[in-house]
Amino acid sequence: MNKNPYELRADVLAMAKDYLDKQNQLNTQTATKLYEVGQSTQEDFQAAMKGYDIQTLTETAKDMYSFVSKKD
Repeated sequence: MNKNPYELRADVLAMAKDYLDKQNQLNTQTATKLYEVGQSTQEDFQAAMKGYDIQTLTETAKDMYSFVSKKD
């Protein structure tokens, strides 16, 4: 199955979103556990809960797409 460049970019963007969502989920879980046992502050906890922005998503997708578009 051949995909056109738009489909490929959409797939890479979805992969980047999934990757960042999972990373955010793991950061949240870790921060929650550390906060519960008193190993982090409220500020650390809130920073971990912040998530990511569209710029981070775009940069991650570009990094992933650069691997796909390499002509080695």
